[in-house]
Amino acid sequence: MKRQIINCKTLLAAPVAIGLTLSSVPLIGSAAPAKTVDIAVPKAAVAAAFNVALSSTKIHLDNFGPKDGTSWHKDSSYVQLPNGAKEPFAIPEYTFDIIKSRKLRYYVDDVNTSSIQANINGSSIEATAQFESQGEEIKAKCIRRLFGKWGECSLDMERDIHLNNSVLSMSLTPVAYKGSISYANPKVDFKTDLSIPNKLCKAFSGICSKIEGKIKGELTKTIEDRLTNGLSDQKVRDKVAEAVKKAPSITNYIEPKAKITKITSQGNNFVVTVELPN
Repeated sequence: MKRQIINCKTLLAAPVAIGLTLSSVPLIGSAAPAKTVDIAVPKAAVAAAFNVALSSTKIHLDNFGPKDGTSWHKDSSYVQLPNGAKEPFAIPEYTFDIIKSRKLRYYVDDVNTSSIQANINGSSIEATAQFESQGEEIKAKCIRRLFGKWGECSLDMERDIHLNNSVLSMSLTPVAYKGSISYANPKVDFKTDLSIPNKLCKAFSGICSKIEGKIKGELTKTIEDRLTNGLSDQKVRDKVAEAVKKAPSITNYIEPKAKITKITSQGNNFVVTVELPN
């Protein structure tokens, strides 16, 4: 028999609507069977709940520190996950040869994501965050070898790099999880455009393609891997489920005491199967 899709609160407020008969009343001493219903929840309401659940997610990129010999490398990068935990990770010091006796070293300088915005794409949650632009996000330092010893040098041209149009995207499949809604199959995508000074590219043939390939390629993989691993953690999924269950956009449709057992996509709604408390 096809189960009717209804509003959970309406059902709880009007028990006569469920069609109880004398034969359907359980015998004294026997456990009453759980009432299972399907509830149509607008996808916009689920997206709003994930906005709440993912609001603390943040990426902080920074490996630029005080000078130490011929290095300015000091890592303080981290991923802040939806459960509030900060997971540090390393960004390497990027070094490029200009000539045999001169090198450029590049560092990411205090780059952060803005707030997360969750939307629905078909049956998936698509959460995106822009990176705050603050000018020259990747700092360059010049070192040279003079009389057999390496030291800092000046380079009479612009060499810092801008990160433009930087966007972090997360694709999550909403699933029933421990009586609530969490996610499965997290996929992370990082996009950015490197703006390298044209004079540097013209002065040193081939260096800009090397810089773009190495920094963009390695930085992209690092961010995607670290956030994907973090989102795959069970404690993070638990925290998201807890936040979604309590989100006002969900409690408007589903009684907090109800146990969610299934969620499927249907048009502009998610059909959420719940077991109602006896």
